[in-house]
Amino acid sequence: MTSLDPIRARLAERRAEELIVELRIADPREIDVEAIAMTKDALVIDGGITGAEARLSRSPRLNIIRVNKTIRESGRRRFAIAHELGHLLLQQGNSQFALCEDKDLLPFYSNSPDELEASIFAAALLMPRKLYEPLCRAAAPSLRYVGELAARFGVTLTAAASRYIGFCPHRCCLVASTDNKVRYHRPTDDFGYFIAPRQQLEPATYAADYFQGNSLPDGMREVRATAWLEDSRLDDKNMIREDSVAMPTYSSVLTLLWIDQDIDRRVTGESEDDAEEEESDGRWSWNRYSKRSQSD
Repeated sequence: MTSLDPIRARLAERRAEELIVELRIADPREIDVEAIAMTKDALVIDGGITGAEARLSRSPRLNIIRVNKTIRESGRRRFAIAHELGHLLLQQGNSQFALCEDKDLLPFYSNSPDELEASIFAAALLMPRKLYEPLCRAAAPSLRYVGELAARFGVTLTAAASRYIGFCPHRCCLVASTDNKVRYHRPTDDFGYFIAPRQQLEPATYAADYFQGNSLPDGMREVRATAWLEDSRLDDKNMIREDSVAMPTYSSVLTLLWIDQDIDRRVTGESEDDAEEEESDGRWSWNRYSKRSQSD
């Protein structure tokens, strides 16, 4: 998976924010992505494309954004349009044609910096920071709540969850699994653990249950930290929370992990005073204590 230069990522988000201000959008219901595209001389047409989600055709007079007719989800279609609009506005020196596949439209997963940039723009346009960020801090982590945000902003659960991770005030990680293997993950900055892509799911995870033909429970459930995380600091006594939702259309499971306890402190034996001293020295500590809640 390719990463995008932070400056380029921030500029993509800023361009979307400027567009929101320019159009005086103050409510998610006002984000009519097709109308927004027309303000930038881009006409959206359904059909005329196969083998890809969407395609941008540039022209001096009128740009055309074609969207695959087979896309059934409204949120997925809206993201595809916003993604192509990102190509149009951010990458003006590129080829006349831009063809985007399903994997290119994931908000944070692509092998192309241009595709990542367009997806960052799309997420910022459909879920503007000033409207979305406060809501991410308004409830405890759960995919049910993220689903409510997805419905409110007219996006897919995956897109809403990816954007949620960027603003979440808790130690969380979004994981997508396919065929009983981790496909990709996106942690909050302070999550503190790495989940290797393409690794087989541990049978003790709820996500693995789905691929064994079992139904998934609703909401956050306790699970052994070592079922998801590999780290010498952890043992089988450490627990985290898992909320997994099946996505049968894609033969996948979307998982939200939440470290709601000081599992690191219990392993290292570090005291709260030691952590405060470390923070005052400007050195990073995985021991969060109440630092985030105090800053909020």
